Amino acid sequence: MRAYTLRCLRTVACAAAMIICGSVLVGQQPAPGGQQSLDLSALPTYVPTTMVTGTIRNYGNNYIPALMKEWEDGFGKMQPGVTFETSLPGSEAAMAGLYGDIADLAFIGRESYPTEVHAFEEVKGYAPLGIEISSGSFMTPHKTFALMVFVNKENPLAKTNLPELMRIFGCGSNAITEWGQLGLTGAWEHRPIHVYGYAPTTGMARFFSSAVLGENGRWTASMHDFDNGHRPDGEVINAGVYVLRALAADPDGIAYANFLYTTPEVRALALASTSGSGIQYHEPTRDNVFSRLYPLTRFTTVFLDRKPGEPVKPALKEFLRYILSRDGMQAVVNDGAYVPLNAMQLEKERHKLD
Repeated sequence: MRAYTLRCLRTVACAAAMIICGSVLVGQQPAPGGQQSLDLSALPTYVPTTMVTGTIRNYGNNYIPALMKEWEDGFGKMQPGVTFETSLPGSEAAMAGLYGDIADLAFIGRESYPTEVHAFEEVKGYAPLGIEISSGSFMTPHKTFALMVFVNKENPLAKTNLPELMRIFGCGSNAITEWGQLGLTGAWEHRPIHVYGYAPTTGMARFFSSAVLGENGRWTASMHDFDNGHRPDGEVINAGVYVLRALAADPDGIAYANFLYTTPEVRALALASTSGSGIQYHEPTRDNVFSRLYPLTRFTTVFLDRKPGEPVKPALKEFLRYILSRDGMQAVVNDGAYVPLNAMQLEKERHKLD
């Protein structure tokens, strides 16, 4: 196990000590309720502001070929003067395609990493324009799924909030280390909290750190973290399998992962973004991911090269306005993986194009 710099102290690796054979374990999951149940009626339809021509070079996320084709075909019916050159080698290559001038739009199937944005800034001298184009998935593998916070089924805790999670998973003088600090009483009051999660270099941990730990970004020294594993045939085993298997064996544990990897011995908590009296807690459901009420909802992005003070090129603006419309979000629903943006989020992202 390598030492991580954003830790209070070095901790011991766990994933290498656990072996899982056969298929990924799937335990108790939320009741079915697919993308088609989401109401898109409040979203604006695409209406061209001007007719445009030219070629748009799309580059990046290798998990959206069908979605990209539906976006391009739908836009082409309304803007027949535009053609596309599309190459989707992967999100990791997307930003380099943009600052290397081989792409007009760089699609990243997750939140961008600071190193990616800094690389663009080093080359161009200014930051790229980033637009959220969908929420992450609710529970689809490889599709930027939302993160849920779990406890062992024996634990009576029903809910928590991000400030409390920061004190549980983070490093600081006001750390939460016993269940009584979260309101549990009786035999639970002085029981220690055992913390489980993904290895800090994974995309899941990077998002959780940004959303929960904030600028501090330092994990508790007591964290038991897991990296991805591999089956004998080389197939990747998501670290969430190891995280929730460990939690299932530990009544004093708390962990973050996704419903994809649950077992009957664990359950998810309702979450709130803030602490204090009168706050609302939200269950991890597809509808709450769509509404962005659930605070650990992720998102996917597209980046473009817009110099400060200059307008977005007309063809790019129109194509992105199409994606950020009911038409574009219906394509997201049809694809069945990512969750579409809601009306408020669409308006916010469309304003970035002005």
